[in-house]
Amino acid sequence: MKNVARKKTPLLIVDDDKAVRRLLARIAERAGFEVDTAKDGMQALEMLQRQQYEIAIVDLMMPRLSGYELVQKISTLNPRPIVIVATALMNGDVASLDDSMVRRVIKKPFDINAVASALIEIAREAAEKRTNTPQELPTIMVAKDVEVRANEVILPTADEAGGEEKEKDELPKPDKIE
Repeated sequence: MKNVARKKTPLLIVDDDKAVRRLLARIAERAGFEVDTAKDGMQALEMLQRQQYEIAIVDLMMPRLSGYELVQKISTLNPRPIVIVATALMNGDVASLDDSMVRRVIKKPFDINAVASALIEIAREAAEKRTNTPQELPTIMVAKDVEVRANEVILPTADEAGGEEKEKDELPKPDKIE
């Protein structure tokens, strides 16, 4: 299998809610990412100084060092990870973030398919920039008989009785900061 030989994309998940960290880590690991987690901005900053991450998913409301402050500190890193903000805050609260730093905003509560799609899309874009060649898209098994690929979900058809035919549904694009 090709995916075994490929180097996994390093991803850092930063959220003070343990359940959210575990959910995001599970989604990312199934997508083939090398995942580390941090419980707050201070721990994340320490990890970012020790290791280079391709992508960072950052919660905005955290103790010690908020996501807002962490995003500002990430902006000084070279190279710096692509930042995805995970938040339950409204658009006005997110508007104060530097648009050049935040690639995508994912809203809590999460749509698992939207999170998976955003991670796959951003990882593919980053890989294409590195190599200037298209990359094979990873597939995530979200639930039994449900797969997520780039921007589509493959579900069993309603009348399917153990057959192999699948139905494709387009996923909505996750919100972007414009």
